[in-house]
Amino acid sequence: MRKPFIIPALAAAALLAACGGANPPAATPAQNSNAQANSAKTSLQHGTSPAANLGVASSHGGGAPGASGSGGAAPAMNAPVQTPELDAKIQKAEAKARASGATEADKKAAAAAYFERADFYREQGSPVLYKFALRDYRIGLRYDPGAKESRARMDEIVGIYRGMGRPVPELGNEP
Repeated sequence: MRKPFIIPALAAAALLAACGGANPPAATPAQNSNAQANSAKTSLQHGTSPAANLGVASSHGGGAPGASGSGGAAPAMNAPVQTPELDAKIQKAEAKARASGATEADKKAAAAAYFERADFYREQGSPVLYKFALRDYRIGLRYDPGAKESRARMDEIVGIYRGMGRPVPELGNEP
């Protein structure tokens, strides 16, 4: 008998446990000082910008860790796991895919590099990394919209967030 609900249920339970359970942590004065920035809805249907979910910003400037003010391709947040080989692979493939005269093969190579890192984050079994996997799946799908397996994996992560009643992270939806 097939039980397709077991894996998403286990992943949802792991995400719930990693995120502190059903009850949010008590607010501290430091959290309250930026409560408006952190309480913004992250859904595109609500019309907020993806930058609304960057976390606590310093009142002394500098923004959130890993935030890019240049508008470049830098991710809004850095994953807590170092992936230098995969990062280098992505940079090289993306440079080719963005160059004038880029072929379809160049775009598929960039997508494959993003999907490889997304799969790495997803397979770590740490719900903390799901938002980074989601970002990489979204960016990879821009280069290869027909990648059905990667789209299914992305949809699975989105389903986990929705199944838990949590907002779906917007990483990767930036222009």
